[in-house]
Amino acid sequence: MKKYQKISLYSSISIFVIVFAFITYFNRAPDRIIPEGNVIVSPATGDVIHIEKANANEISFLKKGIVNTLTVQGVEPPYNIIVIEMDPTDVHVQRSPIGGEVIYQEHIDGQHKNALWSKNVTELANENEKNLIVVKNDDLSVGVIQVAGIMARRIVSFVSQNDKLEKGDIYGKIKLGSQVVIVLPEYLEINTEIGDVLVDGESIISRY
Repeated sequence: MKKYQKISLYSSISIFVIVFAFITYFNRAPDRIIPEGNVIVSPATGDVIHIEKANANEISFLKKGIVNTLTVQGVEPPYNIIVIEMDPTDVHVQRSPIGGEVIYQEHIDGQHKNALWSKNVTELANENEKNLIVVKNDDLSVGVIQVAGIMARRIVSFVSQNDKLEKGDIYGKIKLGSQVVIVLPEYLEINTEIGDVLVDGESIISRY
């Protein structure tokens, strides 16, 4: 009996250690070397899966085949939109792409409904949980959208409107698998392409 109790105790301890190690690894926020100068850094670590231009405030992008739409306030169109996909092994904190003031923030709860207008009847129009911030300095405004899956309340923002951020400051986190979308003025040249692997706070995606 004691033998089985010991085995059970060791198993419980092993499971606890594994879970604790995973949580610690998942919530890590490594130090980054933030580039100096008039550069825009990646707000997230992950793969660039989509780049496109948008001519209006309402933008659309896909997350796992699901259409997401959002009206961007605080950045004048037209835009360049870069979608970064994070997998479970990536760092899940988000950093400010430029230094400046948070002039706008909007959180959208997750909503899920059928898309009757879709050409693909299996496709869903899904307003995943999202959080948009817009950071403005003397030169430009940049928007960053945190996007979670269909389960809501997985996005954390550490900032409020009117807060000041330095380039590379951690401002938020997405707790599970996710995307980050960066919205840039269309006139800026994009220094990344689909398939690139970006590092939060270090990879330069544009200059101004």
